[in-house]
Amino acid sequence: MSPNDLNHLLTRTEPKAAEMVRQLRAKGITHEGLLSLMASIPRHEFVEPAFSHLAYSATPLPIGRSQTISQPLTVARMTQWLLAHARLGRVLEVGTGSGYQTRILAHFFNKVHTIERQQPLYEKAKVRLSSMGINNVEYLFGDGHSGWPQKVEMDAVIITAMASKIPLALTDCLKQGGILIMPIDQPSAHIGCWRKKGDSWQCLGTEAANFVPLLEGIEHA
Repeated sequence: MSPNDLNHLLTRTEPKAAEMVRQLRAKGITHEGLLSLMASIPRHEFVEPAFSHLAYSATPLPIGRSQTISQPLTVARMTQWLLAHARLGRVLEVGTGSGYQTRILAHFFNKVHTIERQQPLYEKAKVRLSSMGINNVEYLFGDGHSGWPQKVEMDAVIITAMASKIPLALTDCLKQGGILIMPIDQPSAHIGCWRKKGDSWQCLGTEAANFVPLLEGIEHA
């Protein structure tokens, strides 16, 4: 999609979404297909109703269970890294949350595997994305530290919670050349993008960011 096509779309979409896209462009998000998609997704449907009027603003928002939806720039930055560096086959997402990042991944990847440890969020995300006609996502209510239960090689792994160490189950499932995106709190809180190269990792980008912590175990309703 050309910039002119996107501008045409923005004249017909919610003004708040159009402003969100303008802010993303100003912050260096250049992938027109991603910008177009984010303009078209009803982000207000992914947050708690009391915060729907802030859904397109540049801030994390509550989604219930003490969890948040990341601000649009963080979602866009992570996705743009994937689009620049990853093979768009299979991606593992740890932390389904509201399903907003899942919805974006499902547009670009052939298959999305997503794990959520909070049962109410897991169930709501499944219903929400199914109602939107998303049918290339496999959902798991489980502990993200353990990775996907079946042995499936992933082209990318994206973790949407802050960790102090990287669970081996999540790196072992990556193909050679695969892309890992995750927030980490050392030496300071940031999110990074790495490529798996043998037994080492090539850093492709980092940016300061804050996320909820990556917790172990599962929580039922």
